[in-house]
Amino acid sequence: MKHLYIIGNGFDIHHKINSRYSDFKNWLSTTESPVLCTIEEVFGDIDSDWWNDFESNLASVDTLRIAIEEASQHYPDISSEEFRDADWYEAEFAVEQRLEDAYNEIREAFQLWVLQLSEGNKTRKININIEDSIFMSFNYSGTLENLYGIPNDNILYIHGKAATNDTLIIGHGVSLDELENRIKVDEPSNNDDNGDSYDYVVEQAKEAAIIGVHNQRKNIDEIINNNQDWFLTLTDVTHIHIYGHSLADVDMPYFKKIISSVKKNEVKFEFSDYRGENKLKIESFMQAEGISSDNYTIVELDSLLINSDA
Repeated sequence: MKHLYIIGNGFDIHHKINSRYSDFKNWLSTTESPVLCTIEEVFGDIDSDWWNDFESNLASVDTLRIAIEEASQHYPDISSEEFRDADWYEAEFAVEQRLEDAYNEIREAFQLWVLQLSEGNKTRKININIEDSIFMSFNYSGTLENLYGIPNDNILYIHGKAATNDTLIIGHGVSLDELENRIKVDEPSNNDDNGDSYDYVVEQAKEAAIIGVHNQRKNIDEIINNNQDWFLTLTDVTHIHIYGHSLADVDMPYFKKIISSVKKNEVKFEFSDYRGENKLKIESFMQAEGISSDNYTIVELDSLLINSDA
C-alpha cells in the first residue's frame, strides 16, 4: 500500500499559519515595504480581491499604460545631433527593465515573507500515514518537515522551498494570446484605415510589455518535464490524499499528469474541503477524469485531527 499526499496552502492555514495572500499584503503593510508602492505603480488601483488571487493577478499589469508612459519618456529625438539608431529601442528596453525590476522586487519580498511564517500549531496535526508514503507540496514552507518530521527526500516541492533558497515559482496562467487580446481591448478605437497612426516606438513598447508579463507565466509543462522521474514513481500508488488544495485551474495540469501516472480506477482518492467550498469543483473534476464517486471521499481536515503528542 503506497500513499501520495498532495499538499496545498489550505494545509498550512489549517495549522494556523498566516499563509494567505492577504497575509502577504498585511506583512508588506506592517513592514512598510516599498514593494506596495511598486505594485501600485505597475498594477494600478487594486483591492482586497486582487490580493485574494495574487498569483493570477500577476498578469493584470496595465500593459498599455506602461507602454505609453515609457514611450513618452524615451521617444527618440531624430532632430538631435546625438540621435543614434539605438534610440528607437530605448522605450522597449525601459519597459522590459521596469517590469523585470518590479517582478524581481515582488518575488524577493515574497520569499522573505514565507521565511518568517510560523512553523504552525502542533495541536492542529492530522493523521498522516508517513510510512511508505510520498509527498508533493505546492507550498513554499517546510510544514511537513517541521511538524511531521517527514524527510526532505520524501517531498517534492513542486514550486520550490523558501528555506533552501530555491527560486520560488510563482506566476500566472494567462496565455500570450489572452494578454495580446487584453491590450487590444484597452486600446482606443481607431478609424484611420490608412495606417498613418502606426507608431513604431509605441508598438515595440507594447510588445515588450506583453512579453514581460507573459514571462511571469508558470511554465508547467517544463516543470512536469523536469520531474518526469518523480511521476514515474507513482505507478504503484494506491491512495491519493489531496489536502488543502483548491484545484486551481493554473495547477490542473499537475493533477491530470498524476492521474495519468497511476491506475486511476484502482486508486482511492481523498480530498479535504473546508466547509464544502470546493465540493462541486471536486465532483466535476473527478467526473471529467472518469473516476467513480465510489473511488473518492471528501473530508474536513478537522475530522482528521490527532493528539499533538502522539
